[in-house]
Amino acid sequence: MINQSFSLHRAITWANFPVHYALWMLMVYLTDVWKLKLTDAAAIVNVFLGFQAIPQSFLLFSAHGLFGNYPVLLGSIFACCVGMGFLTMSTPPVLAKATGTCSAYQPECIGEGQRILFYIALALSALGAAGQAVSFPSFLVEQLGENANPPSIWFLQCVAVILFKAAAVLGFSYISPWSLWFGVPAICYTVAAFIFLSGSCTYKYVKPEGSPITTLFRVLAASISKLFYQLPTDASQLYNVSDRNRQYVPHTNGLRFLDKAAIILPGQTLEQQLRNRWRLCSIAEIEVTKFAIRTFPMSMTFILGGGL
Repeated sequence: MINQSFSLHRAITWANFPVHYALWMLMVYLTDVWKLKLTDAAAIVNVFLGFQAIPQSFLLFSAHGLFGNYPVLLGSIFACCVGMGFLTMSTPPVLAKATGTCSAYQPECIGEGQRILFYIALALSALGAAGQAVSFPSFLVEQLGENANPPSIWFLQCVAVILFKAAAVLGFSYISPWSLWFGVPAICYTVAAFIFLSGSCTYKYVKPEGSPITTLFRVLAASISKLFYQLPTDASQLYNVSDRNRQYVPHTNGLRFLDKAAIILPGQTLEQQLRNRWRLCSIAEIEVTKFAIRTFPMSMTFILGGGL
C-alpha cells in the first residue's frame, strides 16, 4: 500500500521536471519569438517567479487552517494543468486559424488573444507552483508518515532524478517548435495528474489543525468587531497573557487599531470571552500580527528579485 501511494505521489514530482525546464526557457521564447529586449523578457520572468512566493501565505492558511492539504494540492495541480495548456495555446501555430493570424514564430503572428492566454498561463502556473510548495510536502507526510522519504530508495531516487533531468535536457534540445516545447510537458503533467487522481479514494484526509496565519485573521476580526470601542489609556488593562507560554509580551504603540482585539469587554467575564477566540486576542498575538503587517511591504519586493 505504501509503495503504491509513493508511486502515485511521485508522479507529480516527476512531471514537474519537464514543466520546470520548459518554463525555464521562457526568456528565450520571449526574445526569439516575441522579439522583446532582454531586459523586458527578464522583467516578465522575474514577475512570474516572484508571483510564486507572494500567494504562499494565503495558500498556507487555506491548507492548514481551512480546507486541508489535499484540496489545496488538487487545486494547484489543476491550475498547473490549465496554465501549461494555455501556454501551449498561446504559441502562434495552435490558434492561427481561430484568430486569423499567421502561424510563423514571429511577433506579427502573435495576436491579442495569444498574449492574453500567455499572461493567464503564467499566473496559473505561478499559482499552481505556490500551492504545491506549501501543500505537497505536508500531504506526503500525512499519507506516508515516516515513509515519505524512504531511506532504502533515497540514493536510487537521486540518481534517477539526475538521469531524468539529463534526458529531459537532451530530449528538449531536439524539439524545435515551441508549441511542442510547451505541449509535451503539458501532456506529461496532465497524465501525471490523472495518475495522482486515480488514488484519491485511498488517500487519507487529515482535518486542518490550524495555521500561524490564522492568528493574523483572528486579530483582524477581533479588532474589527470592537471597532466602536475606545482603547483604554492604560495599556495594562488590555489582555496581555500569551496563550502559548503564559508570559507577558512587551506592547508597542504602532498600529494601535489592532490593540482593540485585546479589549476586555465589561459585560462578560474573562473566561466567557476567552471561549470565543475570534473576539479576544492577547497582546502577544497582536504583536505577531503587527510584525507580519510591517514586513508585508518587503515581501512585495520578491517580484523584483524573482522570488529569491
